[in-house]
Amino acid sequence: MNALQNIKKIGLTLLIVSIFFRTHYGYAHNEYPPRFYFCDLCGCTTSGGSFGFGDLTASNFIGIRYTYQKYHSRNGIFANSPKSIETINTVQLWARVPLSKKLSVSTIIPVNYLQRTFEGSDENIQGLGDINIMGWYSIPLFKNTVKDSISVRDIPLSATHTLSFGLGLKLPTGSFEETLTDRVNPGFQVGTGSVDYIAALSYNFGKNNFGFNASTTYYLKTSNKNDYRFGNQFSYAVNGFYNLLRTNTFLLRPFIGISGDFFDSIEQYNQKQPDTNGSILHGAIGTEIGFDKFITGFTYSNPIQQDLFGGNVDAKSRFSAYLNFNF
Repeated sequence: MNALQNIKKIGLTLLIVSIFFRTHYGYAHNEYPPRFYFCDLCGCTTSGGSFGFGDLTASNFIGIRYTYQKYHSRNGIFANSPKSIETINTVQLWARVPLSKKLSVSTIIPVNYLQRTFEGSDENIQGLGDINIMGWYSIPLFKNTVKDSISVRDIPLSATHTLSFGLGLKLPTGSFEETLTDRVNPGFQVGTGSVDYIAALSYNFGKNNFGFNASTTYYLKTSNKNDYRFGNQFSYAVNGFYNLLRTNTFLLRPFIGISGDFFDSIEQYNQKQPDTNGSILHGAIGTEIGFDKFITGFTYSNPIQQDLFGGNVDAKSRFSAYLNFNF
């Protein structure tokens, strides 16, 4: 009964946070750390996020991750207008380091390789992307074994529950080119050139071989030196996994999940740019394979529903792969 009450409380908390962000900003540790989703509209500064801030189980690790994204942008007002094809390949150094039992810090350092093909010609840009740094505070949830007592001894639930709060920054380490904003997809950039603020809330559950997490994240974005500001963003995600095979030295863990983003309009000189807001919902499947202290993971995701840049930009399938060393 206490476990059910805890789940209800956490669900209500996440709902309240979601409603707060949607109302105010215009949008309709245990062993299972949160997976948060960061993605400026249509791939800009893929430094973080849209594929998560860590694997499903490691509380502290260092590793390398590769992500692939693809977009089609219609260059014209007609249905048969020519399309540009944009691909974004990113290699990231990422890590999560505990400072104490409840505090941890995570970071992602990306290098982006972007290619745009339009009417037979190719355009390539590459370089260091925007670095993300996040601080996390995690609260394990407990039940009371003795009620109505002056001295109450707490023991962990048989199922583990953790509520995590995160605050962080996205730094303007990636270059921003104003000339590229004239494209249908102004997010085709190495960086945003702005400092952005991140707030996150996550609930994590694990019992026996099953686990899941639910999270909401808000991104408050600022203007860069060109007075160009990407729209604020509200994201949510739910992931579930199952330990299909687990021994002392080997692990096989398939997972499935959904994630979504709502984007506010881009602004320049305090003027909203038309058809620059939108939303997208992804479905994802993947697996993690563990060998002793190493974990490798693979994720494939595909849009379920999307409305980006007035329907002029289509996000295609995405893929990520990572190799982490747990310590």
